[in-house]
Amino acid sequence: MKIVLRVLMATAAIAGAAPAYADGNTANLDQIVGQAYNDFQQHCTRTMAPYFQRIVWNNPPTGQGGTGTIIDANQSLGGPFTVSWSPDNSRTPDAQRIVPAQPQGYWDIAFQFC
Repeated sequence: MKIVLRVLMATAAIAGAAPAYADGNTANLDQIVGQAYNDFQQHCTRTMAPYFQRIVWNNPPTGQGGTGTIIDANQSLGGPFTVSWSPDNSRTPDAQRIVPAQPQGYWDIAFQFC
């Protein structure tokens, strides 16, 4: 009886534990990068408003991040960027924006222009 009870308690503890995630959810990564770009670009070129259109990914982004190019309606704005996922709020050396990722972690976004 004691063994069965211990097994049941151990199973319940494991089932109730929060799931472990190895990376970030990329479902809304285009939107996250676009919003961060608009904020960043407004501070970069105060006389020209950014008009984010889309992202052209070099490769489809993974849960660890990716690289791509931001396309702005103004051809003199936008440019290459990198995004990487980290499990905590530690900033990568070149990140200009850190955005919370879902379900956990942070996206570090580095714009390679301005």
